[in-house]
Formats: sequence, C-alpha cells, structure tokens
Amino acid sequence: MNSAAYLSGEVDKLVAIPGIPFPQYYEFFMDWKTPIAIASTYALTVSLLNPPPSASKLSRVEAKNRGVQDTSKSSGLMTAFVFLHNLSLSIYSMITFYNMAKGMHRSFNRGQTLHDAYCDKDSFLWNDSLAYWGYIFYLSKFYEVIDTIIILLKGRRSSLLQTYHHSGAMITMWAGIRYQAQPIWIFVVFNSFVHSVMYLYYAMTCVGIHPPGKRYITTMQITQFLVGTTTAVSYFFIPSCLTTPGQHFGVAVNVAYLFPLTYLFVDFARKTYGKRKLAAKKTN
Repeated sequence: MNSAAYLSGEVDKLVAIPGIPFPQYYEFFMDWKTPIAIASTYALTVSLLNPPPSASKLSRVEAKNRGVQDTSKSSGLMTAFVFLHNLSLSIYSMITFYNMAKGMHRSFNRGQTLHDAYCDKDSFLWNDSLAYWGYIFYLSKFYEVIDTIIILLKGRRSSLLQTYHHSGAMITMWAGIRYQAQPIWIFVVFNSFVHSVMYLYYAMTCVGIHPPGKRYITTMQITQFLVGTTTAVSYFFIPSCLTTPGQHFGVAVNVAYLFPLTYLFVDFARKTYGKRKLAAKKTN
C-alpha cells in the first residue's frame, strides 16, 4: 500500500456519495457510534419488552400449521399497517435488486479482466450503483426494526434470531459502506432478492392468504448466508483485491456476523420444520 496515503490521511477517508437523500445526515449515519448505539438500544428494548415464552401468542401462520385457534388476531387498522409495511419493503427490495443487478451487469461487461471486475479495481461498481443503493439499503436496516415492533404489539415473543439479525445487519452494512468494502455487494444483492420474496409472502399472510413456501424462504435465507460467506471470504485470498485496512475490517465484520446467523437460522429451521414433520407422522 502506498505509504504516502497514510501520511496524507487518505486511507479509508470518508467519501461523500452523490445523490443520496438527506445528505446533511450522511456523516451522522457513517459515524461508527450511530449503528452501535441504535443496535444496542434496539436489543436492550426487545429484552425488556419481550413477553415470557409462556405468555407469547402464536403467529397466524404458526397457529394454522399447528391446527389451533389464531391467538394473534389484529384490528383492521393494524392489519392494514402490517400489509402496507410488508408490501412496501417487498417493492423496495425489488427495486434495489433490479438496480444492483443492472449495475453488476454493467460492471462485468466492460471488457475488464475478471479479477479487476470482481475486485472493482477502478471503483466502477461502487460509483455506478453500489454506493447509492448500498447506502439506502443500510438505512433500510433501521426501518426494518418495525418488524420486531409489530411482533411485540401482537403479544408475540421476538426470538434471539430476530434480535441478532436486525441489530447485526445495521453494524455490518455500516462497515461495508463506510469502508467501501467491495464484497458488500453480496449483502445488498442477495438480501434484497430474498427480501423481495419474503416480505411479499408476509404481506399475503397478514391478509389471510397462505401460499405454501415458508420453508423454502428459510432455505433461501440459509443458502444466501452460505454462498455469501464463501464468496466474501474469497476476497481475502485474491491478490490486491482488498487494499485498505478498512476494507479488510468491513469484510471481517460481515463474515463474523454470518457464522452465528447461519447457525441460528439452521437451528430455527430444525426446530420449526422438524416439529411439523413429527406432528404429521403422528397424525398419519
């Protein structure tokens, strides 16, 4: 690495992103204390407001799967809010995925070597789409805590998976965007695709439509973590790909976050869908 860059203070210097909404708050959201403070407050609030397991109500989907009465009925106003919340996140995720997919296509079809395109050596992908859409995607992680608020308002318990997932996403997306870590495209592209499907599914179930496929959504989530982790780790071993301390840090934070997250999702799938298989066998 160029030692002159260290002396001039240019290494990992915060760089403005053109065109972002409310640019006056950019430095605030890029300050490391912001995601740490919000994530910590979120996790603490959930732990204080979470109902005990014995008093927790079942979701509509879970009640339907268990063949019991829905204990989590909502008012018409609440149902409308939840529907619009999920539908909005689904549409937003579709827009993000579409624009990032177009950006990836442009980046890999410019006649560059595969190495230079994969490592975004000339920052084309960053300047073309990843900086803008990645930053907004980072901000959306703060909004997504409404998922947990809805769960608590319905008298249901927010799981460790839910809390870890949302709080960790704020910090990992911050690290990737703050330090322009190339592999953050993995998070934005994969996660926006899965969320397009997932939030559309939730929008349908909250109005009484129960399409099959919740298990497949969980499988998609686990798959994105496994493929995403492997792809992110590859950047550590490709020569001259990660060039600054911040980029190494950003990728390391994301990889460290994904290992426990993958375990929690696998454990959730085992407990949830394993019980359903066992119940189905007993019924037969």
